[in-house]
Amino acid sequence: MLNNADKWCEGISMHSMNKNNRLFILFRVLFNCRFYYPIYLVMFLDFGLTISEFATLNLVWAISIILLEVPSGALADQLGRKKLVVISAILMVAEIGILIITPVGSGIVFWMFFINRILSGAAEAAASGADEALAYDSIPIKSRENTWKRTMKNVMIMMSVGFVISSIIGALVYSEEFINGLVSMIGLDITFSKEQTLKFPLFLNFITSIGVLIVALKFEEQHIPKNQKKLHAVKESFSGTLSAGRWILNTPSATVLILIGLFYDSIIRVFYTVLSNVYRVLKIPEWSWGFVGAVASIVGIGVAITCEKMANKFTPTVNFGVVTLLTFLGCLALSAAIPGWGILLLLPMFTSMRFLQYFLSHYLNKVTPSEQRATVLSFKGLTMNLAFGILTQIFGILTAQIYLSGKFDSMIDPELESFKYCLKWWPLYFIVGCLCLHLFIRIKYRRSLTQIIK
Repeated sequence: MLNNADKWCEGISMHSMNKNNRLFILFRVLFNCRFYYPIYLVMFLDFGLTISEFATLNLVWAISIILLEVPSGALADQLGRKKLVVISAILMVAEIGILIITPVGSGIVFWMFFINRILSGAAEAAASGADEALAYDSIPIKSRENTWKRTMKNVMIMMSVGFVISSIIGALVYSEEFINGLVSMIGLDITFSKEQTLKFPLFLNFITSIGVLIVALKFEEQHIPKNQKKLHAVKESFSGTLSAGRWILNTPSATVLILIGLFYDSIIRVFYTVLSNVYRVLKIPEWSWGFVGAVASIVGIGVAITCEKMANKFTPTVNFGVVTLLTFLGCLALSAAIPGWGILLLLPMFTSMRFLQYFLSHYLNKVTPSEQRATVLSFKGLTMNLAFGILTQIFGILTAQIYLSGKFDSMIDPELESFKYCLKWWPLYFIVGCLCLHLFIRIKYRRSLTQIIK
């Protein structure tokens, strides 16, 4: 038993990794573990936005990433990956800062969030591909594959730990009752309003954004960018983008992996986006939302360890088959929407994202040449964000149409009932989409997934 524990600790140790890989893990954790995630939709609404405005802002965010994703990846290859990562960190500081200064309930809330969504999308686009390429290319070629598996496993473990901490703390500091109760227990004669506590998660995130900037500045550039004027570099970037696009279309393994990411990631991310409403459908108390997310993150630690073993032992067909099964079970759980203990049935959907991210990163890095890695990884982000944006709008429009039809006007909360009704169609959508994807792959390439991804 002690030997197993020693092996586990050795598996998550970062001492055997180089500087860039350790920084990559810290960057991903600080960049992604946001304190407002457990109350994401509710925070938007409490600022004074409507659900339709929330959907519009989500689309703005997705479009920002789509427009900037590939150019930023190409610029990373041309001008240097570190510069793009530093820019991403600066944009994160700005996106959180603008929400902190936004007056709650004022007439400018929507436009302040509009700016925030553009900055957030730009930050995501700048970091996407560049941070991963910095870490991957810093590994010696001989040990690259095994070291990268260990790096991605550690990323998942540390992000799971980060999400446990940020989910619990974020949900608690957002609660007006909890903060005032804590202050009263300490003996201070201070009372905080909801308008004040709803920004507490943002204050914490501003601190982590400074940490992101510090980490970004410490990266070491392994890729040697071309020494050329910026305007020429931009032209070269778009040329590189087209070249990478042609390479992807002419490389079956890359095409298939991006199509898989496009389909599976979109439905899983829509689930995460509307999760707070799912909690309401399941009648989960608001104060416990952070703890639910924390439990899912703890499970994610076990998933991270499992992913590495699966990548070493099983074929891509088996590994993506597991992702398919987990996602389908999650869709069934959403369709059933059983109050209370139905939250346990969502566990497959929580874990499917972690499996998908690991396998996509592992296989796509394996088949992509170093000189195009940042651009190709950006293509991956672009397609997935495009699919996510489209699916979010489709789901939002369908929910709005059901609500406006008056089908549930006799219910206590017609809008929530309309949302619940639309969840019933998720399994059918997933089955049809999954069949279309796999039939396309089989008919076009006439090979199994394992044979395509050599």
